Amino acid sequence: MSVKAIRIDQANRSVTFPEKIVVDDLVVELFDSSGADRDELYDRVLRVGSYAYLEDRIGSFLASTATTIGAEFKFLRMLFDALQHSMATSEKGEIAEDSVLRELTTLVDRRGWADEIADTGGVGGSLDEGANRTGDLVASIGGAEGPCLVIEVKFDTKTAIGDPADAKHKNNRTDTAWSQLVESAANRDADIAMIVFDQSSASPSVKQKVPDIEWLPGGGLAVMVDVGSGDFRNLVVAYTFARAVLLEEVRAQPDAGLLSVVVSRVLTEVKRCLGVRRHVEDILKSAQALLGDLEQSDAALESIQEMLTAVDADHPLGSTELITLHKGEDVRTAIARVDKDLSDLVGSA
Repeated sequence: MSVKAIRIDQANRSVTFPEKIVVDDLVVELFDSSGADRDELYDRVLRVGSYAYLEDRIGSFLASTATTIGAEFKFLRMLFDALQHSMATSEKGEIAEDSVLRELTTLVDRRGWADEIADTGGVGGSLDEGANRTGDLVASIGGAEGPCLVIEVKFDTKTAIGDPADAKHKNNRTDTAWSQLVESAANRDADIAMIVFDQSSASPSVKQKVPDIEWLPGGGLAVMVDVGSGDFRNLVVAYTFARAVLLEEVRAQPDAGLLSVVVSRVLTEVKRCLGVRRHVEDILKSAQALLGDLEQSDAALESIQEMLTAVDADHPLGSTELITLHKGEDVRTAIARVDKDLSDLVGSA
């Protein structure tokens, strides 16, 4: 076997890497500017990169680990952001649909539902003699013969919120969130329509009207997600809610007007729960920051006290003590311990 080959020892669960020269400005900048031990930095970058690759959700992974990786990882974050901004519009559309489809497929599999979700963005529907492709995803609830939920994915800045009075034929009006919901439902013969927006690209009118989940009367559900941080919780809540409504509708066939009132009331409570959850998360973040500051000060004071106690005429304060104080290894250890303890506490709650 070549000495330059990467070798995997399955028995000891280890990987041996040969010496390798990397010619890349990003890598040079990372290792040149970092104050950390380079061998330790190499190990951390390799592990983090492996986790991100296996997770297959680098945006979500970067956001969820940004506070623990440290400043050394900012270069990979910058690279990821640059790639996002350089994507063509058509690529963004495909990525948007894929991300929503992946999240919903994961949800359905995790819950053990029999729902069938199909990517229909490239397939014509019932309108315009099959030429209309509005309605990117179609979910058949409970199986192929179940009620239908159509999902339109709009990750762009051009789509306004719209309303029933905003006729498309007037003044060359373009598609709106409301019109896309109506068109999607008609084109895919769906019982309920949903439109999904991204926080980073939604238009101002959409952001104002749809902070999380909103019911647009006569249209359907509008949902806001945050792809950059991997936050699809609103999508999960909205899909679960729409699914419950469709299954209930199959059993009871309620009056359309009554259904609209019930949906609006239930969504109000759903949004209240989402707001409370965000508030609790903010409290936890603040508590973690405060505990970190307290632990940092406590560890620093303890370290200084020990150092001053050891100083006397025979043992003066020198450069060795000062560099130890400057590095603050004990302070970093204390902060990491607090972060872990609080994370464990949140995870067990």
